[in-house]
Amino acid sequence: MEPNETGDDAAEDRTRYVHYDPTTGERPSEMLVVTVADIADADPLELEPLFETVEPDTLDDFVGTGGLPDVGGHMSFTYENYDVTVHSSGLLEIESAD
Repeated sequence: MEPNETGDDAAEDRTRYVHYDPTTGERPSEMLVVTVADIADADPLELEPLFETVEPDTLDDFVGTGGLPDVGGHMSFTYENYDVTVHSSGLLEIESAD
């Protein structure tokens, strides 16, 4: 899993795009927490529990086994001061909420 970054050189202006790969064995909710921790330069265990923001099983079920490319839709929420948009296709967009 190699996330792509876009935006200018200021870290707070970047959006990280990550696509869920069901072959990794990792759940989409786990991938989200690990990615946010990486962006924030923190240990995933130091972050607030994801379930305080969104139900991890709901997120996992929404994305499913890699998403449904023919079905639109997304869910958006703020987690650890990052605006997160999860698309049913498995694409996650994470950007600073500041």
